[in-house]
Amino acid sequence: MNISSVLRFVDPIQDQLSGVYSTATLVISVLLILWILNFTITLITRTFTVGKAVGGFYRNYLHRYIRAVITNFINLFSLRRSVQ
Repeated sequence: MNISSVLRFVDPIQDQLSGVYSTATLVISVLLILWILNFTITLITRTFTVGKAVGGFYRNYLHRYIRAVITNFINLFSLRRSVQ
């Protein structure tokens, strides 16, 4: 058995492996794209949920006090200008 007969035997195997490699690459690429989409959507959903929780806490427990402080602070500067 010489080298040329071995190469003729290996050639169909190489073609089959090339097809498997390209199919595996396609599957990995599709899975990677789907994983990135899922990660992005999950990140957006969790950010929205955290923002809603923080905003609800602020609105229910802190807004009236902070609004009063800011209103009094603005009125303090308005009174200084009218007195001068």
